[in-house]
Amino acid sequence: MATIGAVLVIFPLVTGMLSKTQGVENLTGNLRSSFEPAALTQTRADMDTVQAMSDQLQGQTLRALPSALGMSPEQFQDFMGQNFPDVASGIGQLNTILPKFEGLVGGLEAQASNFRSADQVPTNFLPSTVVPYLFLIPGAVLLVLAAGALVLGREKPERGVSRAALLVSIVVGLVFIIAPLALSVPAKAKAVDDLTAAFGPVFTDQGAAEVRSDFTVIEKMSTQLEADTVPALAGALKMDPAQFQAFMTENFPDVATGMAQLSEILPRFQALVAGIEGNVDNFQQAASIPTGGQDTTMLIWWFLVPGVALIALGALGVTAGAGSRPRPAPRERTLERV
Repeated sequence: MATIGAVLVIFPLVTGMLSKTQGVENLTGNLRSSFEPAALTQTRADMDTVQAMSDQLQGQTLRALPSALGMSPEQFQDFMGQNFPDVASGIGQLNTILPKFEGLVGGLEAQASNFRSADQVPTNFLPSTVVPYLFLIPGAVLLVLAAGALVLGREKPERGVSRAALLVSIVVGLVFIIAPLALSVPAKAKAVDDLTAAFGPVFTDQGAAEVRSDFTVIEKMSTQLEADTVPALAGALKMDPAQFQAFMTENFPDVATGMAQLSEILPRFQALVAGIEGNVDNFQQAASIPTGGQDTTMLIWWFLVPGVALIALGALGVTAGAGSRPRPAPRERTLERV
């Protein structure tokens, strides 16, 4: 009992679980709003708008504008590259960048239920930082009781201390088995593993840097498109801004809609990118519970195995103690009684 108690105290300290669960709490707190149903719906709508804009821009608009401007496709391409390099660069990379963002948005949608499960470890009203104390406190209680029983239980009048300690061992063992199952810890741990596996490549220094780089390309394209390219194209077509907007809406509605909404869409994606950048360390902490080389589902065995051991050893000790109680000495036979 003393050994198991010591192991339960040492386990969260050696594995750094105090800091790791704080990382989990920071991660879920920072990203919780991104997994809200309304936020997911908005993110999907934003992604679809940008994708539709890209498809029509490349499939129709860029093919129609050269002839409208009296240029060949090659001349138009040179014109865009020389005068609007950010727009030309962004358009050239859309087919590479947008699938990555589509994967990110799809991951948010697919992992929403897993995030909600992970966010309820150990319960929906207790923070993740409580988890280490589920080992520390029972372990300390077992260690103290066992030490007391070992010292005091040697004396016959104090054998009740040993019996009480063993009964507490059984109770703690039962809690260690029943509580994780009642709180769905196996399912929640599996959700954590699925979540970290899905977003593992993104929540690294390299992954976050790539997301930031891709977003910067789109952001620069949008800024130059709105500030320089659209006014220049309107002037080349001898249209004022209102006429050009009407022309685009009539002929290229997806492009017109996307251009009109980019100023609102990009800040929302900016928040998502910043959330990834700011939580790389928190994600790595969460992914290393209980240790960096083990799945989170291994945590359940740190409840079940000690629980079974405490019940078995406690029951064995109580049974052995009951069987070893001294029998009352027989009364001496005297000559008179004989």
